[in-house]
Amino acid sequence: MTDESVLLEDLRAQKPGAAERAVRLHQGFLMMMVRPLVGEDLAHDVVQNTWIKALGAIDSFEGRSQFRTWLARIALNEAKGLLRKHHREVSLDSAEADGESPIANRFKKTGGWQAPPHTWHHETPDALLTEAELQECINKHLHRLPEAQRGVVMLREMGGMGFEEIAAELGLSEGNIRVLLHRARQAMHAMLDHFEEEGTC
Repeated sequence: MTDESVLLEDLRAQKPGAAERAVRLHQGFLMMMVRPLVGEDLAHDVVQNTWIKALGAIDSFEGRSQFRTWLARIALNEAKGLLRKHHREVSLDSAEADGESPIANRFKKTGGWQAPPHTWHHETPDALLTEAELQECINKHLHRLPEAQRGVVMLREMGGMGFEEIAAELGLSEGNIRVLLHRARQAMHAMLDHFEEEGTC
């Protein structure tokens, strides 16, 4: 039985501490996902409402997707409802300001890697330290992405959602979603190249 299966069983049984474990695992992801849509001030409200609805409907989760993906859908619905209430729209202006990337040839036209990032090994304490530093660097650069790009990356790479589903949820074309993801991957790959060459973020 996987850790997620155990957590879901505990949530359904309303075991003490289960909800807190779920929040620790997924709160950061949900906050990073909804911030680009509703802004910092309203993100906490959206995520709080997401947890209330998710925990109240946990028995209806059938496991057809990852728990995180299910949470993401609830959060997106909450965010869209809030945007409608406030008559706000997601702006893509910052995403369209990108220039041509100097590493564009690292990607296929479909958006996949021409040359995937190297595999990281964990055989020594130094290697473990390096990976921890890399993870911190990734998080820092992820926060620096334009909001629209960051939102798509979170849904695709961390939420496990497909292009068609993301497009439907965000009200954008599938082509727009692919462009945003492509640009975000270019930026992150440039960061990985720099880290591998220089050892610094």
